[in-house]
Amino acid sequence: MSDILYYLLEMIPVMIIAIPFVVYLRFKSRKSKGNPPTNRLHELGLLLFSVYVIGLFYETIVPRNGMSLQYFQMRFQEDMILGVNLKLFQVFTDVYNAIHYLDLWQPFFINFLGNIAIFMPIGFLMPLLWRKMEIFAYVFITALCLSIFIETMQLPQMRSTDVDDLWLNTLGAVLGFIVYKWVKKLIPSIETKCKQIV
Repeated sequence: MSDILYYLLEMIPVMIIAIPFVVYLRFKSRKSKGNPPTNRLHELGLLLFSVYVIGLFYETIVPRNGMSLQYFQMRFQEDMILGVNLKLFQVFTDVYNAIHYLDLWQPFFINFLGNIAIFMPIGFLMPLLWRKMEIFAYVFITALCLSIFIETMQLPQMRSTDVDDLWLNTLGAVLGFIVYKWVKKLIPSIETKCKQIV
C-alpha cells in the first residue's frame, strides 16, 4: 500500500502546479464561446478531472529513465521482447508467484489493485460531468483507448508495457462508472447539479 501512496504523492504536486494553467485555458475557452451560463459544480468537477488526467499522464507517460528509438528497437529483437508482456492474464501468475514464493505483496497492490484504482476516477467523473458519458459503452471505449494510448507511449521508454494493464485499467473505469450509478441513486440531484448546462 505504501507504493500506491508513493505514486499518488508523486502525482499531487504536478496536479497542483497544473491548476492555474487549466483554469486559464478554461477561462479562454469560455470567453471564446461568449461566456455561456456557468455551472460552478461542473466547472469544479472539470478542473478536478483535467488535473487528474494531467497527473495520470505524468505518472504513466513522462519519461523517467530515458526514451530512445534504439531502446524501442531493442525491445522487439527476434530473440526477446524486453519489458513487454503480451500474454493475457499473466498478472495472476505473477502476483501468485510473488506472494506464494517470495512473500512479496507489491505486485498485488501495484500491478493489480493499482491499475484498477488509478482509472476509477475516470469512470466516475466522465458520466458525472457529461451527459453522453452516461452511456456505459462510451465510458468503456474511452477508458480502453486511453489505456492503449498510455501503454503505446511507454514502448520507447524504460518502462514495462503490459497487455493486462489494458483490461485492468478498463475494469477500474467500469467500477468507477458503477460507483457513479450508485451515488446517483443515493443522490438523484447530483445529475443536474454537476452536468454541463449547455
